[in-house]
Amino acid sequence: MSNHNDGRQKTGIHALEILFLAFVGALVLAAFVEAFSYKLVSSRTPFVIMVPLIALIGVQAFQLRKAGALAEVRYHIGEAMRGRNAVFGKLGWLLATFVVVGLLIWTLGHYIGVAIFMLALMRWFARERWVLALLVTAGTVAALFLLFEQGFNVELYRGLLFRYLAGYRVF
Repeated sequence: MSNHNDGRQKTGIHALEILFLAFVGALVLAAFVEAFSYKLVSSRTPFVIMVPLIALIGVQAFQLRKAGALAEVRYHIGEAMRGRNAVFGKLGWLLATFVVVGLLIWTLGHYIGVAIFMLALMRWFARERWVLALLVTAGTVAALFLLFEQGFNVELYRGLLFRYLAGYRVF
């Protein structure tokens, strides 16, 4: 691991913070631009939330820039691209699992997507027994169904496959 000019060790926390800040900033800016297409009554709440959030993101970015964190970002991204940073590798796997869950939910719906994801996490990553993994997965999906469908009367997304089988021509 490399050191800063003043002898402090580069930990990667600034790199993670800058990447997270860039990601959140991009989402907030996209939502901010989209809020201009709303009617005035509907756009007040997003603007009231996003204007201070954009200001806070700007202040934090300025502080990180002043602390010289950009050089640390370049160093850690270079190390991650060469496969020498375990933290970024774990974050890469986490990001990949989020993408997989999103695709599962998009194609198969919330219930099946959550069930497959939970089962995979419990069985292969946590190395739990099949019985426990199936019971916890079934209990969680049942709780989600009861909470949303029965309790809140909110129908969760069923997925593209369900829509296609129901007669919608989505493909």
